[in-house]
Amino acid sequence: MVKEGNPFYFYTSSNLVELTGERADTLEELLTILKQCSGSAIFYHVFQSFRDRHFAIEKYHSDFAQWISTSLDDEVLAEKLGALDVRDFISIRDMRESMIQVIEHHLQEHPACKERTGKTPFFLSQSISVAMPTQYAVRNLEGFCQVMERVGVFSIHYHLVEARLRLGIHTNDFSYWFRTSLNREGLAKKIEEIDIYLHPLEEIRKLILRKVQEEIRT
Repeated sequence: MVKEGNPFYFYTSSNLVELTGERADTLEELLTILKQCSGSAIFYHVFQSFRDRHFAIEKYHSDFAQWISTSLDDEVLAEKLGALDVRDFISIRDMRESMIQVIEHHLQEHPACKERTGKTPFFLSQSISVAMPTQYAVRNLEGFCQVMERVGVFSIHYHLVEARLRLGIHTNDFSYWFRTSLNREGLAKKIEEIDIYLHPLEEIRKLILRKVQEEIRT
């Protein structure tokens, strides 16, 4: 029996990226940038960078950790930043504060790192995200699967990754709809448990489809 609920409307997003003119050559300069930069800059270098690398996964999900690893050769600090699970954060402010704390604590333990110059500068960018409706709307799991097979990866990123910051809660648009409209609590939790930074977006699409198809068969 096909269970229907309120429709789920698929959206996608477009991002305008701009260079801020700010750069960091040392860890101390990066720390200063982190304290002063806009929230859209944090969003770009942590969340959107993952979206734009949707066919491959870098060692670290954020540009900050990646630069610290490859340019400063500070693998210890890069791993500390990389250990921050973005799924734990529902606001850019909280993420910024956690990154600052990690770097400041590292500098206290290793003061020599403060003036180490990177092989290449870190250039700060920021983005403006604009949400746009797609042509797709579904009312049940069967329709959801059909759309998930063809919708663009930017739409998947919008509903799965950007949703946490937009909703301000520890979930995503898909799970929220499964839970509140279709009363599929188990499926909602399974989607929430997907490690969004362990897999590229195309692989995440397959994982979501597999879990929803399993739910349909039960």
